[in-house]
Amino acid sequence: MQERNRQETEKAILENTAFNLNSLIERLGTDRVRLAERLHIDFEELNECCDGKKIPDYYMLLRLKDLFGLSVDDILMRKETPEDVYLKELRVSEDISTGDDDFRSLFELNDPVELKRLAGTYFAYYLDTENYKGKDNNSADTSMNYGVLKICEAETATGIPTYDCVAMLGKKDRDMVAGLKKDLEDINDGREAVRYFFKKGLGKYVYYGNVLTSKDHYYITLIHESEDRISVILHRPNTRKNEYIGGIGTTNSVSRGRQHMPTVQFIGLSRLALNLSEEDIHKAMLLSYPNYHAGLESDELIRTFKNLYMNDENTGFSFNDTQRQLLIQSNLERIIKESLTRNLLRYAKVSEIDDDEWYHTIKYYGIKKDKDNS
Repeated sequence: MQERNRQETEKAILENTAFNLNSLIERLGTDRVRLAERLHIDFEELNECCDGKKIPDYYMLLRLKDLFGLSVDDILMRKETPEDVYLKELRVSEDISTGDDDFRSLFELNDPVELKRLAGTYFAYYLDTENYKGKDNNSADTSMNYGVLKICEAETATGIPTYDCVAMLGKKDRDMVAGLKKDLEDINDGREAVRYFFKKGLGKYVYYGNVLTSKDHYYITLIHESEDRISVILHRPNTRKNEYIGGIGTTNSVSRGRQHMPTVQFIGLSRLALNLSEEDIHKAMLLSYPNYHAGLESDELIRTFKNLYMNDENTGFSFNDTQRQLLIQSNLERIIKESLTRNLLRYAKVSEIDDDEWYHTIKYYGIKKDKDNS
């Protein structure tokens, strides 16, 4: 029974492998010979795998992962995933010819030069999310949270680097975080960064993950045990500079208060400590202040005032001061609630202008000497 199951599994893996390798060749607009050359393997070996006669060895699987981000599951376990269907339909709908560079770029991993720009150590600035929305009246110094993020290159068996992310998040002490950041500057291994935080007694604040890029954005994914997954999205600036010094973006995570709840907020990263007060950083984390125009609402309030204080004889009603106050308060609360619902509680966006303002804040207020990072 077990042997039959093993044979059936092997047969399914051979079929899946052949299908997926031939699909990859079609996607890339290439052929078996050229793919074998890119993978640095013998043509005969690839040919047997494409024909469903052989399961790829570990080296081929590693090369497929490094070049195209294809996991063992992607190659061996199933065929015709939703991604496969999407990309086939894309070729038809967009009329992209086989071998077109734009289409091929969909399957290439992140530009190693672009990823290398991100390597380094960053301060993280964001707001406390313990309270419910609308009920947070904490001052800026109480609301601000600080952390440190390390992005470092990691060697792989095939020599093509990947990039690890390690972070310590959720502290209020800026001086302590500045000291951690200074120490991490000399650590260029994600594993050693994790060990460093545990030696400092900060293991419960540690997150780990990776970073990816697209044409327009950076994507940082961080994990904390089985409790939290953080997804940070940042603008990818159009620049030729060797280093990314920081940016402001959005993050989706789980709040760390008494109750753990999904949370979306803004986060700022900076290679340099900011010579700014908590109030100024707090303001930046809120993207300054809401850009809100109350023209229609103010017209409605003016009409209410006129009717209550100038036109009693025309309305046929007479109100005392207490009644007028209650009517005005009721109208004002309704207008504010409706306006917030329409405008301020649906979503939050970080524009390129917001990101550029944060960049210039780092450039202007960033402390460039490590000894001043406090």
